[in-house]
Amino acid sequence: MYSFVDTDTAPVANALPAEAMSVNGTYIENEIAGYRTLQVEGRELLESEISEMQMGFRDGSYYQQKRDVSRSLTITYQLLANDAEEFREKFNKLCQILDQEQMQIIFADEQDKFYTGTKSSVSQPDPGRLNVVSSFVIYCSDPYKYAVTEKTASNNNATSITLMNNGTKAIPISVKATMKSDNGYLGLTLGDRFYQVGDPGEVDEVEKEKSEKLFDTHFTSADGWLLNQGITPPVTAERLQTGTVTYVTEDAESDEGYVKVSDYKTGDSWHGAALTKIVPQDSQGEYPVNWRSEWRFDMNTDGGQNKGSQIGHNSVTFSDENDEIICAVVFEDNNPVYERSDMAVYIDGNRVWDTRETTSFYVTGRGGNGPVVIVEKLGNQITVSFSYGGIKKTFLSSKPNAQLRKVTWYCAAYKSYAPITNNNIRALNVTKHNVQYFEDIPNFLSEGDVVELDGLKNELYINDIKDWDRVDIGSRPLLLPPGQHTLGIIVSEWAETPEVEVTYRERWL
Repeated sequence: MYSFVDTDTAPVANALPAEAMSVNGTYIENEIAGYRTLQVEGRELLESEISEMQMGFRDGSYYQQKRDVSRSLTITYQLLANDAEEFREKFNKLCQILDQEQMQIIFADEQDKFYTGTKSSVSQPDPGRLNVVSSFVIYCSDPYKYAVTEKTASNNNATSITLMNNGTKAIPISVKATMKSDNGYLGLTLGDRFYQVGDPGEVDEVEKEKSEKLFDTHFTSADGWLLNQGITPPVTAERLQTGTVTYVTEDAESDEGYVKVSDYKTGDSWHGAALTKIVPQDSQGEYPVNWRSEWRFDMNTDGGQNKGSQIGHNSVTFSDENDEIICAVVFEDNNPVYERSDMAVYIDGNRVWDTRETTSFYVTGRGGNGPVVIVEKLGNQITVSFSYGGIKKTFLSSKPNAQLRKVTWYCAAYKSYAPITNNNIRALNVTKHNVQYFEDIPNFLSEGDVVELDGLKNELYINDIKDWDRVDIGSRPLLLPPGQHTLGIIVSEWAETPEVEVTYRERWL
């Protein structure tokens, strides 16, 4: 903030005031002699709009989210003239400068950042004076200020790019990827967001010769599964393995059954039972590095009461010889109000993808046609499929040679909330891959093709043509939070890493 000057005695200075305002690259002081910015209001802290929901007769309310509201900049200025004709000429010029839509606004004390706004209202100066102080308002529907200079970063043949956001708000990024070879798909990961174009299934198929099924459990009995000695995904800091289980045979002839938690015990976070299978060696005395696992499970509230208030966790975790997570697939209902479930994937112990607040993941895995989850690891690529949700995604692992040693099913309740009525596992198997080769197939992307993601507009172009047909339905715009983060680049196993360039513009409140 800057103090008003004495409008009767102050001379017109050539030096720009600290808060002088540039409109589309030109300072008003340089366009109108006798004009001077005195003060600017509205550049300070911005209020937030809070969304909340009343929960019955409970005191207070339930917080949902906040939203940054639009901003108004009030500019107070001085205008001096020698006579009425000169005053009117200068005022007309000021009106002309301000009569533009979505102007780029820069202030002299912060020349590396800009606002975007449109004049919305004005204060009328006192009539009959040649030396006036008045004001006008610039309305910024976008409340943020942006860096004048865009940032760029390239991968230089690497499978990741380190990005730094020195702003205070998350920002969308734009990506341009030029193919160096034929390719089936392009996947981009940033934090908990994933963007995919093409089809991971186009990865040249692997023919399994002499593949060996290491175990196939239908949970009619313990069958070597250990109680509460497993590895669980880091959904929360505390995940107690304290519960007990019961094995149920539904059809002895078909060996169809399931295992359920008979007692979840108690805890201050997730608590329940875990079953762990020590993965056996194959007939050659080797542990699997490339493998495939399939399982069926139940997660539903059928027959239960107060269905919306039920909470539950159902996950399968694959870990290596160091008890480190290779991959984990999580299904959770952590909403105590509605019947909504999440699905999440962990790779190398990190949460890399999820889809939240879904109503369609309440399933029953009874019978061979029940919903199936498949995890397949081939080298440094891990593909996760869920038949019921129509989901198939491929992720990059930093542990291509990790040996699969343990598989853990974890079923848990949360604190004192009512658990999911039916939260079981019905069947799980692991098959070790031995021999693999690739067959030549026509590919979605060819050498030289250019894939461009416009982060601001959330539009995808392939060779300058807008194309949404092959964008994965779960893809979300890539947002770069403040600080340093890594953009992951995933392509078909047999493809060269494309040339990738990222552009983004930092922003601040």
